[in-house]
Amino acid sequence: MIAEALKFLAEIQTPKNPQTVLIGSTSYAVRTDGTLGEVVRPVDLRWKRPALEVDTLSGLCAAFAANVNELGSKVAVLIQSPFRVVVCALDLDECGVRREYVVATHKEESPFPFGKYLEPEPFLLAFRAGFLFNEQAVMVQQLCSTIVSGVGVAVADDGISQEITVKSGTITKGTVQLPADGVSLIPWRTFRDANPCEAKFLLRMKGMKDGLPQIALFEVDAMWKLYLVGSIRKYLEEKLGPVVIIA
Repeated sequence: MIAEALKFLAEIQTPKNPQTVLIGSTSYAVRTDGTLGEVVRPVDLRWKRPALEVDTLSGLCAAFAANVNELGSKVAVLIQSPFRVVVCALDLDECGVRREYVVATHKEESPFPFGKYLEPEPFLLAFRAGFLFNEQAVMVQQLCSTIVSGVGVAVADDGISQEITVKSGTITKGTVQLPADGVSLIPWRTFRDANPCEAKFLLRMKGMKDGLPQIALFEVDAMWKLYLVGSIRKYLEEKLGPVVIIA
């Protein structure tokens, strides 16, 4: 009885169809209906060789030129985002793994707090550190520098331009004309090696009872990441020459 029970359990646990089938040199999974499924690769039990990690695009280019980690003949530079660039193999290995040789990661030194209202002094400090100054950045700085306790802020928007006036009592302390569709500014948001890209931002102010008016910048340009990837690509093409660059 025991032997028959064991035989019965073995039979019901054994699949009627094979789990894999070898075609040529490639193994495929077999679905329950008998059709071929995905390629079955061997389990990768190898020690994973770490990629060289750098903080700049120039460091990545130097590592590429020095053939760090013995780059193969089929490699590419993959721009994954404005913050991460990888030198990797073009082909998967026998375990289905794409090896990474060098990884450059951008670490923001002083990211600007977009969408957050701040008092004038912390706003100006963050603004000065987070942007490459152009003509409109100078206008924003001049306007925000006039705001002190007891002033009033008036905003007039006619759909074409935006006029911001700062007053203390009846005395006008400063008036600035800004485009209604946003101010063109150049924030530091990617590797310093690549050229930063201009984007549009809305400048907003609001009065606070018994306190200083607060200022905020809001992002309105959804294309900035694409622009920065293009800037990184241009830098790499100039430094690396005829190399496959994927973005």
